[in-house]
Amino acid sequence: MSAPGAKAPKSAAVLTQLLGEALTLAVGCAGAGAFMLAHIPGGAMSGSVVAVALLSVFGRATPIGGPLRVFGMASIGVAIGSVVGPDTLEHVAAYPASLALMAVCVVAMTLSSAAVWRWLMGWPPSMALLASVPGSMGYIVSVSMSMGADAARVAVVQMSRVVFLVTILPFIIAWEQGGGAGLSAPAASVASDLTVLALMAAGVAAGSLFTRLGAPGGMILGAIVASASLHILGVAEGRAPNWLMNMGQILLGAWVGSRFVDFDWSLFFRICLGAAMAVGAALAVSILFAWTASEWLGVPFAAALIGYSPGGQEAMVALALVLDADPIFVATHHLGRYFLINLSLPFIVAWMRRSEGASPGDT
Repeated sequence: MSAPGAKAPKSAAVLTQLLGEALTLAVGCAGAGAFMLAHIPGGAMSGSVVAVALLSVFGRATPIGGPLRVFGMASIGVAIGSVVGPDTLEHVAAYPASLALMAVCVVAMTLSSAAVWRWLMGWPPSMALLASVPGSMGYIVSVSMSMGADAARVAVVQMSRVVFLVTILPFIIAWEQGGGAGLSAPAASVASDLTVLALMAAGVAAGSLFTRLGAPGGMILGAIVASASLHILGVAEGRAPNWLMNMGQILLGAWVGSRFVDFDWSLFFRICLGAAMAVGAALAVSILFAWTASEWLGVPFAAALIGYSPGGQEAMVALALVLDADPIFVATHHLGRYFLINLSLPFIVAWMRRSEGASPGDT
């Protein structure tokens, strides 16, 4: 039987967590509001990321809990699914060729980034390659540890890449579009509050199922499928309201920013120049391939650039929505990148182990 006072510390911990999350979200909202008032493309998410990351510098950011992450990803998925229509799949004929081009782009991005770490920063070959693979961060960090590489440095590079891309990509797309990047006014009517509630319930249910089945980005992917299906079947009508999209982006941005809690900022600043150059090299490659897809396959440049960029799936899909790029195209290509990396990485790791003299059975 537990002591009468046992519940008090637990309640205090819960209260501290809730207050910390409230502060983190408030800062995220303030950052999003500032960026949106400044008319920065994709301001809701990028402003939240930057503000919460800065808050973590002072050790005051609290990691966003599971329920808020679920709500954020489900709301983004529902918003994306609500724009699905006949014109959404306009470029579906280009998907096979574009996915093949994306596979080549992933290899080129990885090699260009690894070249920066290997030849300009002097990192060992295996560590340079692991720091440059665009995705599967958890697996990559665990492999780094098993191979005796500096896992902390690899993790810093992997985490910083998404922040760089979320803040830089909107400006590149805005420049390419002549300053016109941004979510265009929807032609369809806005969904009612009751419809939004039903879509969110269906989205969370489908997202939970996809997550249990091990689908990458299961929550956001399941919500997209549920919302799109209900719209295609005519059960739901109207696009998700702007407040739902903005709230989802703020929550996702705060989640990304809060991942820098307990972050070794001294290590980050020591390798910041290398990280910036490596991300710049990978981004330059993705711009080249996006231009190629735009010229040869007729894919809009914004959709191709976000789809080919080495960022996190959830963040890139949300960015596509707010920048009026084709979110289904982007989601499909990031899903393809996920499978490409996870299917090929074990073979790459086995080759690295052999080349560096490690036993294949090492863990």
